[in-house]
Amino acid sequence: MTLIDLGELAEPTDLELPRRRRPPSTRRWGAGVVALVVLLTLAGAAPPAARVHATLPGSLASDLILTEGYIFAVTPMPGVTGGAQELVAYPRPEHATVMPQRLAPLWRVPVPPANHISRAMPVADGGVLLSMVVPERSDNLETVLLDIRTGQQRWRAPGFATLDGSGRALLRTFAEDEQVTVRSVEVASGRELWSAKLAFAPLNYQQWDSMTDAVVVFTVAGDVEVRDPETGAVRHRLPRPGGPAGDPQTWLAGDLVLVIRDAGTITAYSVDGLAQRWQTTVPRADYANRCGAMICVGSGDAVDVLDPETGAVEWRSTEDVDVLLVGDVRAVASRRSNNLELVALDVTTGGVLTDYGAWALVSPYGESPQLLGTRVVPEVGLVLARFDPAEPQPRRVDVLAGAVDGCQYGYGLIACRREDGSFGVWQLRGGGERA
Repeated sequence: MTLIDLGELAEPTDLELPRRRRPPSTRRWGAGVVALVVLLTLAGAAPPAARVHATLPGSLASDLILTEGYIFAVTPMPGVTGGAQELVAYPRPEHATVMPQRLAPLWRVPVPPANHISRAMPVADGGVLLSMVVPERSDNLETVLLDIRTGQQRWRAPGFATLDGSGRALLRTFAEDEQVTVRSVEVASGRELWSAKLAFAPLNYQQWDSMTDAVVVFTVAGDVEVRDPETGAVRHRLPRPGGPAGDPQTWLAGDLVLVIRDAGTITAYSVDGLAQRWQTTVPRADYANRCGAMICVGSGDAVDVLDPETGAVEWRSTEDVDVLLVGDVRAVASRRSNNLELVALDVTTGGVLTDYGAWALVSPYGESPQLLGTRVVPEVGLVLARFDPAEPQPRRVDVLAGAVDGCQYGYGLIACRREDGSFGVWQLRGGGERA
């Protein structure tokens, strides 16, 4: 089942990493030789091979958005002051070349200076749906449909969009201390199909990729509503659970609604029907989320890993970590004190098995089964590695020549910022060697 939780809107964020500067050196020739030796060593001493890769112009003020069919850049307009910017559409690189291709823009359209485009979604009838933050609007959010061939606007409406895979989009406004409007519109025309006004509720926004079967709304009163995505009608309602003083917390984890009472009693309900599935108790839980195939609940000083089918506590860790992926023998986690430090945990004791050191996590689009990280190789670029709980060490996937930070991946591509502010784009490789 595919679900959309319409709670608090959190903008998609990219991992911001400090830019790495080369140390000053008068021995540039020697550094170049060292870089060449390192690169050839990492590449297995083979000559450069043809691959699908490209570069795109940009600056430190530019943003890049990957989609299934196109690449979009939001960048300052050249030669214009005052914060003017533009949206530029590029084709995906498709042909293998030895040197990176320089992608030519398909079209460009102006974007108001203060607007921030945070999502681009190509749609079936030759359009691209853009959602953006618009400071001039009282609800701060707007969605526009552009023609993918020309960039010409087809329609514009308030709210942040989520495609549901059936020719519809759900638009949600977001204005604190005001009513929130959830609307379903026909993507091709922007015609409203249904709408509902809800009291503001500071909760999370989550999305899955295929067809939407239900819309889950956590109301400000503490109720849970499951609505029909075609009509907006309420299918099921779970009243706010009673109990001792203190508001219960409600979380969506896959196809489960998790209600945390008294900071440690967790009750799971199926989204389909809101029937109780299980109940368990842990010493303390301030949050709940999926961590791979499991459910992680935790507080500031411990993490409990639960079986999503039964609620049984499989293991517990008192390390100061956030669990990212869980396997049969080990789990991959990041330290809360420094989320660039990755470790492997023993799933029997919860203790640290291996300290992987500093790795910058690569931001994925949507939910991904992969956990990717990068590490700088001076004068060369970034080593890309995959972290798998089934493997004792990260597996090297690629060497991204010229990249420095700010990597993101999705739709078979990985893109990173280069030192001059431009972007490199590579086809994501599936194999890898031990890093």
